[in-house]
Amino acid sequence: MTSALSGVRVLEIAHYIAGPQCCQILADHGAEVVKVEPPDGEMGRRAQPVHDGESLYFAANNRTKRSIALDLRSEPGKAVLHDLIGWADVLVTNYANGVPDKLGFGFDEVHRINPRTVVVHVTGFGRTGPYSSWVAYDGIIQAMSGLADMTGEPDGAPTIAGPFVADNITGMQAAMAAMLGLLARERTGRGQLIDVGMLDSMFPLLAHHVSVAAAGIDEPRRWGSSLPTNYSGLYPTADGWVYLAPITPKMWESFSARLGHPEWAERERAEAGWRVREREQIDAEVVAWTRARGKADVVAVLQADGVVCGPVQSVADLVSDPQVRERGIAVRLPLRDGKHATVPGPALRLTGTPAREPQRPPQLGEHTDEVLRQLGYSPERIESLRRATGGAS
Repeated sequence: MTSALSGVRVLEIAHYIAGPQCCQILADHGAEVVKVEPPDGEMGRRAQPVHDGESLYFAANNRTKRSIALDLRSEPGKAVLHDLIGWADVLVTNYANGVPDKLGFGFDEVHRINPRTVVVHVTGFGRTGPYSSWVAYDGIIQAMSGLADMTGEPDGAPTIAGPFVADNITGMQAAMAAMLGLLARERTGRGQLIDVGMLDSMFPLLAHHVSVAAAGIDEPRRWGSSLPTNYSGLYPTADGWVYLAPITPKMWESFSARLGHPEWAERERAEAGWRVREREQIDAEVVAWTRARGKADVVAVLQADGVVCGPVQSVADLVSDPQVRERGIAVRLPLRDGKHATVPGPALRLTGTPAREPQRPPQLGEHTDEVLRQLGYSPERIESLRRATGGAS
């Protein structure tokens, strides 16, 4: 079976995470992605962590692509770029505002060459506004988006999430933008510029907290691992931690009975919100119960009772989790010289047009000749470009 985006041609001029992750999602689902890199490679190739000489950072964001090395400041490089734009259905970049125009792939130039190309431009703060010239990294966006301020213990400092949340969510939004642009092109026959800001991409995560703050009802604040409106949270066990969420009346009744306190269910029925108001008293009993058991035992017992719960897992735990193995979420990705790396695989399961088998990340410029031949370049012209200073390599 073909994948959903088979036949779609994507030109990636991007680095680090947000742009490459967007294009990796498209590649997973069948798009032909050509990654344009400077002669010394995009910066993600040198990013830590590096294992056995391979950047795992790069591997996690660049599978199933082809690489062409071009000096976009040179005339030969610009000529090849123009031909690639003529070939592309989608162009994705996360270079800073102004850089695409300087290097010859700004929106106006792209649409002069190919009016059907959908251009997805990812930046920290979008193409307009007082911060549009600011450079942003993941931590900056987490800090400015409200996420850090709402994360952590109530009496603790704001906390940046461990994973690169802003980068990866922006990559997902950009992938959706590319597909929406392609759908719109089916109706209009023309591509368009899609302005994707990292701060914009994070804003929807705040959901009702935005409404609360805008209405002046309350200032969203750090709650640690507990919900301020219901009974849930992290609890220690004999060998780790579990997250418990006996939120519905039926779950609370089962939970109360399991802990030997059926009166808790009665109190909650009589006084809605009692368990939240008396959380400190209840927590003392719950912690005594969980600490006397292993986390697997706690989860097994409460799941059998119909109570929502789960173990706190490290990333290493998750990689070996039977659910992850069964679903194939972790992919063993081939690298060069017979090496492999385990990376997150495609998250979506399309039953009629499944994601394709992942291919190793490309070596720098590995497909330059192949891509040029596809564009119709003769062997003589390819050799001439190779010899030209600043040409294709």
